[in-house]
Amino acid sequence: MKICILLNGEIKDYDYINNIVTTGSYDYIICSDGGANHAYNMNIVPNYIIGDLDSVNENIIKYYNSKEVKFKKFPTKKDETDTELCIELSDKLKAKEIHLMGALGGRIDHTIANVNLLYYIRKRGIIPKIVSEKEEIYIAIDEEITIDGEIGDIISILPIKNDAKGVTLKNLEYPLENYDMKFSRPLGISNVMTDINCNIKVKEGSIIIIKNI
Repeated sequence: MKICILLNGEIKDYDYINNIVTTGSYDYIICSDGGANHAYNMNIVPNYIIGDLDSVNENIIKYYNSKEVKFKKFPTKKDETDTELCIELSDKLKAKEIHLMGALGGRIDHTIANVNLLYYIRKRGIIPKIVSEKEEIYIAIDEEITIDGEIGDIISILPIKNDAKGVTLKNLEYPLENYDMKFSRPLGISNVMTDINCNIKVKEGSIIIIKNI
């Protein structure tokens, strides 16, 4: 089960994101509040629109009502963000993967919060990814993952929360073997893929992996 969540962040190239959404074989498309504006601009009909709906244009709400899209409205004052509510619904729908789009740009606090949500999603046993026109962002927690791409793609690896212990990087210009990466040092910035995929392993800890497109 693969789910796309459209957020209210920055999307500059609708054609690029629309192509990913429409060809991504998603079982469900969920809009986090103002993400519905992006969906409308891309002529995408989502399955759900969730949030307090304070960021969705009224004409778009009417349009999606006519398309029988399911709305789940919540109070403005609540503990969870609209995106968290979308993640909770995705979990109930038995998601195995969640891709977040429109998660970056705009307010820096929202951007940081959305990147941190990768950890929240992964701890639920779901594989997350942030997708934008310029980058793809992954997370690894006490595990090994493979990133597909092209020779020459730029890969950055950053510990989050704490130091990341036992980091091993393969098929990258600057490999590592069982290295302890410090949370406070940007050692993993701007590595380069030397093959069409690379392997990234962390024995203990959490790392964000950013592939620049």
